[in-house]
Amino acid sequence: MRYLKVLLLTLFFFVSMVFFIQNNEMLANELILKLELFDASFVSRELPFYLIVLLSFVVGSVFSMSYFLAEKIRLNHELKASKAKLAALEQEVTSLRNLPLEEEVYPSSTSKTEPHTNPDDTAHPQSERKREDGPA
Repeated sequence: MRYLKVLLLTLFFFVSMVFFIQNNEMLANELILKLELFDASFVSRELPFYLIVLLSFVVGSVFSMSYFLAEKIRLNHELKASKAKLAALEQEVTSLRNLPLEEEVYPSSTSKTEPHTNPDDTAHPQSERKREDGPA
């Protein structure tokens, strides 16, 4: 990947140099830049066109590099926070794995193990006596 980047950079430099050599007359023309905002007016000195092109390229490169540098710093902070959180969660999982297993009685497990009783049997105990005694 590194060789590919160097190759592309060299190719870009070569094409740029050919462009400047072939368009030397046009790029050497002097330009005056004007900017008028409301009542303020700004006028530059006469600048060659190639200087404006090169300065634009440099300014764009500086802005791009500063943006990507800020993004890289932000992502590095986010990565460090994520790694710290991951380490804490792994430590918690390890501590939970090492806990001894204890047999505790939970309310949901006791209702399942008791034998099922008929609610009618406990609701009317005297009615069963009458049945056992028979008609009197």
